[in-house]
Amino acid sequence: MANFLDTLDSFETFARKAFLEGTSTRERLHAELYERPLAEVFEAFYARSGDRSGPGALFRELSDVRTRVREAGPAVRAAVEAVEPRVRELLGVPDDPAPLHVLMVGQFSANAVVGRLGDDVAVFHCLEWFNPDQATDVLVAHEDAHAWHELALGAPGSEEDASWLAFSEGLAIQASRQVLPGRDEDDYFWYGHAGFEDWLPWCREHRDELVERFAAALDGPDAAEAADAWFGSGLIDGRWRVGYYVADQLVGGLDRPLPDLVELDPAEASSVLRGAAGLT
Repeated sequence: MANFLDTLDSFETFARKAFLEGTSTRERLHAELYERPLAEVFEAFYARSGDRSGPGALFRELSDVRTRVREAGPAVRAAVEAVEPRVRELLGVPDDPAPLHVLMVGQFSANAVVGRLGDDVAVFHCLEWFNPDQATDVLVAHEDAHAWHELALGAPGSEEDASWLAFSEGLAIQASRQVLPGRDEDDYFWYGHAGFEDWLPWCREHRDELVERFAAALDGPDAAEAADAWFGSGLIDGRWRVGYYVADQLVGGLDRPLPDLVELDPAEASSVLRGAAGLT
């Protein structure tokens, strides 16, 4: 059985009292009835997601989000229960300690992130993003792989090191591919979100150029910005998240079993990734 921390009753309490109110009252009730009683959860979530801008979209779309969350809770639970044992077995890691899965409603800033909640490595599942037509189980497999990887390491790698991010993200994509094979290729990168139909064909067309540009970025004058440019909010030729495609190509090309890769510490993993990108 997976480990869950379910915050959805608290969210429903907030939504039930706030849905007929105006924006300012909704904001006050959100703080009083949802975030404040779960202060430790939200501090941990914000520490990882980096977004405290205020849940404006949540307040505007509260009725729709409330309906979506009611459907999302059981669906995400079922996906975690089905996928997690397969991810753990694939990575070859001990079953204890295991990740904590936090079912919550965020601020449309991230669909899921892995962070620390007290002593636990936690996957924060943000259910405001849920759509029954999307590849929820692929997203769960991806983030669950990150969580087990961090548990195996004992600490997270540096989010500012683009070579480590490429290794980590490539490993998680490869894990989701192997646990859930045969899905639409876009699902391993966009989890069924619409609007990115030309992203993968473009990446494939420019594959060699992108690998060369990524390798150059690792040692170039803008190396400190490479992580955000390739994996964060930055753009490569007007396209987001191009680093995930490069990461999948590089880690997939290593042709090494995932348990062997999980055993590498971050410095070793970065070195392996740099070698795959053609750097010494």
